[in-house]
Amino acid sequence: MAATPLPRRTPQSAHRASIGPARLRVRWDRVNVLLALVVVLATVVIHAVVVAISDNLKAATAKPAASMAVEVSEPAATTQHQCPPPARDIIHTAPAVPGAGDAIARTVALTFDDGPGPSTSAVLDILRQGGVRATFFVIGQQAAAEPEMLRRIAADGHALGDHTWSHRTPSLRAGWKSAMLAKEIERTNQAILNATGLRPCLFRPPGGVVKGASKVTRTAGLSMILWSVDPRDWAAPPSKKFAPVIQKRVAAGLKEEHPVILLHDGGGNRVATVAALAGIISDYRSHGFRFVTLDELG
Repeated sequence: MAATPLPRRTPQSAHRASIGPARLRVRWDRVNVLLALVVVLATVVIHAVVVAISDNLKAATAKPAASMAVEVSEPAATTQHQCPPPARDIIHTAPAVPGAGDAIARTVALTFDDGPGPSTSAVLDILRQGGVRATFFVIGQQAAAEPEMLRRIAADGHALGDHTWSHRTPSLRAGWKSAMLAKEIERTNQAILNATGLRPCLFRPPGGVVKGASKVTRTAGLSMILWSVDPRDWAAPPSKKFAPVIQKRVAAGLKEEHPVILLHDGGGNRVATVAALAGIISDYRSHGFRFVTLDELG
C-alpha cells in the first residue's frame, strides 16, 4: 500500500502557526495588568477605610480628654488669687491676725526652704497630722522636676514661695545681678504656675542675700521674706539625735509675738528636722500661738 504523502509546510502555514502562541501571550499580559490594577485599587480602598476609622476613633477619644482637662484646670483657676502689692520692707515677722475678742493673736509662721526634696513628703504628713499650714519656698529646678509634690503642697493648704531657679547664691558683698535674679525668679514662678495654676506672691533670697534684690523682687510683684529664728537645721548632722537641738533653738521664738521660723525640707538629709517638727508644733501650740502662712500678709 502506498504511503500518503504529508502536506508540505509552506511559509504561510509556518507564519500562521507562529501567530497563534504570540496572540495567547498578549492576552495573558493584559490579564496580569488588569489583576495588578485591581490589587492597587483594593489597597487604596482598604487604606482609605482604615484612615477613616482611625480618625473617628481619635475624635471620639479626644472629646473625653478635653473635658477631663477642663475638670482638672478649673480648680486651679478658682483658687488663683491676686497678690497684694509687694511690701516695701523686708518681712521678718508672721502676719498678725485677730484672736479672741479684739486681741491680736500670737502667730508663728513655719517656713521650709530648698525643696521639694526627699523629706518633703514626711514634713507634709506631720503638718497634716498637727493641723498646721506652713510656707514652702521652693527651688525652681526641683519644682519643675516634681510637679506632683507641688500640687500636694498646695492641696494641703500651704503657701508656695519663690526661692530662685538654681539656688546660686552670690556673696553678701557683691549681691545680686539684676538681670540674672529676674530670670531666676521668673523661671521659678512659671514652674510653680505650671504645676499648680498658682502664681506665688512671696520671695526668699537664698542665703538671705538681699543686696540688689529689693527692686527686682518688687518689679516681679513679690514680697521679700526672711526670718526671725534660724535653728541652723541646714547644718545639722543627718541623725535624729540632733532633733532636740533643733527643737530647742526653734523655741527661742517663743519670746516673740510673731516669729518666722526658718527650716528646710530639701538641700540635704533633713532627718533631724523631720524628727524635731512634731515637738516644735507642740511647743508653740502649748504657748497659745496660732500657725499662719505668709500669704496672709495681704
